Amino acid sequence: MFRLPVDDGSKLLFRRVRAHKGGSDLETVGLEAGYGDVLEAFQAASAELARFKTVPEIAEAALRIALSLTRSSVAFLALQDEGGEDKRVYSMASDPLERLPDDEIERIFAAAAGFSGPMPTATWSGVSGTASPAIRSTCAQPLRAAGETIGTFGVASPSGYTAVQQRMFAIFANHVASALAIGRLAERRKEMVDTLVNLRADLDRSEKQRLINDERARSAERVEQAHMASVDAMLAISRHARTGHGLPDFYRRLTRSIAELVVARRVLFWQLTDEGMLVPIAGAHGIDDAFLARLTPTPCSADRDDLASRVVFHDLMFRASRSDDSGDFEYVLDALNVANAIAVPWRAGDQRLGLVAAYDSRRTEGFSREDAWVLHKAGLAAGLVWQLKYVETDLKKTAERLQKVDAARQVLLKNVSTAVDKARKRFAGDLHDDALQKLTAAEIQLQRLHDSNGDSTEVVAEAQSLLAQTEEALRRLLFEVRPPALEVPGGFIETIRERIRMLKSLTGAEVEVELDVPDDLSYEFRSMLFRQLTEAMANIEKHSSATRVRLSLRVADGGMHGVVEDNGRGFVIADRDRLPGHLGLLALNERALLAGGWNKIHSEPGLGTTVEFWLPLSESKV
Repeated sequence: MFRLPVDDGSKLLFRRVRAHKGGSDLETVGLEAGYGDVLEAFQAASAELARFKTVPEIAEAALRIALSLTRSSVAFLALQDEGGEDKRVYSMASDPLERLPDDEIERIFAAAAGFSGPMPTATWSGVSGTASPAIRSTCAQPLRAAGETIGTFGVASPSGYTAVQQRMFAIFANHVASALAIGRLAERRKEMVDTLVNLRADLDRSEKQRLINDERARSAERVEQAHMASVDAMLAISRHARTGHGLPDFYRRLTRSIAELVVARRVLFWQLTDEGMLVPIAGAHGIDDAFLARLTPTPCSADRDDLASRVVFHDLMFRASRSDDSGDFEYVLDALNVANAIAVPWRAGDQRLGLVAAYDSRRTEGFSREDAWVLHKAGLAAGLVWQLKYVETDLKKTAERLQKVDAARQVLLKNVSTAVDKARKRFAGDLHDDALQKLTAAEIQLQRLHDSNGDSTEVVAEAQSLLAQTEEALRRLLFEVRPPALEVPGGFIETIRERIRMLKSLTGAEVEVELDVPDDLSYEFRSMLFRQLTEAMANIEKHSSATRVRLSLRVADGGMHGVVEDNGRGFVIADRDRLPGHLGLLALNERALLAGGWNKIHSEPGLGTTVEFWLPLSESKV
């Protein structure tokens, strides 16, 4: 049997169907119209309850609706949590002046405990007070949803409840239970969503912090590796500096070590010249002639704003790769024909030496900032060692020069005891062999005048010629001992030309002269230059028999460079100690070495002789 509701406008009808053999009977049962009003009110209450979402809103609406539906004095509702250890209690009175005291409500809950179970540690909200009407009856229902009891819902009235009211309240309590369950699910969902959002935020923060920590760890590892590589660079440079090899070998070893440290195929130093140009230094690691041919000197100075000048003078660390999105330095990579490049200043203290660059990294990601640090430290250390190598080279040259000077001084020390005697002998020999013999011949010619048979005119003429030659010899001797014009400002050129005229008169040779001498030379330096030139010309007059002589004296390399060349008979250099007049050749070398310069003699039998010397001008000015 089942019943169908029928609404005829005045009564609520139910049809009862009885099944029997051969057919069925349909019986219509009518109810009073008042029940229809109650159901309509219940339907409106359910619709009103469905408007609310949160548990407090649903509880307050349920209490308000329950008071209206059952015409009760007090309505109460208690929700317990899932563990049953705590609950939320709501209550409401139809008349705010007729409030139930808390102990009365507690008694009501105690009475309803048989329906919902014990509810300790209740928290109250809603009515309070001391004055209240007498409660005749209480109607309470456990709130069940999804097979669980979630609380208790009840009303109290001094007039009592009919069976219909109790039944209707029970049905409404089920609606309230469902709505509260949904509200609690919504609360839990919101809490879960909030928890998930917070968890997601925490996870994002944790992931971000993890990435930061990982990056810090990688950065620390890279810094540590860069530091170790820098130390290795210092050790390598120090090791190469102590090998005792020259600059080319040191440069080759240095660039190879730097290439290993920064994992580069090529490493090149660009040196800053005195003319303000960056010039690549040949012999670097991985740099062949074809690569070097593509490189051209680059202008570089502190007041320029180009890339090279900023690297050298403003300590810019340059790094570029073809994988860069910007492509700002693509032209540099194209000019070098490399995939990536890195460059840092090359300096020693405040002195700017140039830049050091590495090309074509062996790593897929190219050069890193840590490579720039390693390269920069290697450049600083290399600058100091480079200066040290230059100083060592200069010291070696100075030591060699000092050794030669010391050897010359030793020779002079050996000859100092006899130098005056030799000079006197030479002076006496020149007087005896030249001037005195001519004077003796003149005296003999004069004695012939006493012979009456002789031609006095011819004798006098011959005597006059001998006296003139004697006068010329004495004048030349005095000129070589102390030229009178040498002390006069600007008289050096005149003195040299006078000595050349003497050379021409004695040998008849053609002399080509090239003189370019500063006017502010000291007397001592002019005298030293004069001795070098006259000693060379004296050898030509006595031993060369030359027909052509070339004499040159000019400023070169911070000193005076002199050349006296003849086309005479020449001699074997190894035999000069056994040749007459070899002391003059020795004096040429000793004089140049003592002045801090050098002297070279080139000669072969039949091919003439060349005397070449250089004297520094550093201390030669007045």
